[in-house]
Amino acid sequence: MASTAQEIALMKQKMESMEDKLGGVDAKLDNLTKKLLDPDVGVVSRVNQNTQARKLISRAMWSLYIIVITAIVGMFFGK
Repeated sequence: MASTAQEIALMKQKMESMEDKLGGVDAKLDNLTKKLLDPDVGVVSRVNQNTQARKLISRAMWSLYIIVITAIVGMFFGK
């Protein structure tokens, strides 16, 4: 009978330990979710900012190409 009570106590202790660990995992998951999806400093926000910067630089480069080509054509065919 004593061994059954000990087994129950051991199982109760293990269940409490599992609950504590699960709480820790939940906190880490919340932290990870915040780091990924935070609209101000999250990874998704930074990716969107990088994409916008890349598009802006691409447009600027095409404008620069057009200006240089126009200047070269103007030098060859200009008066």
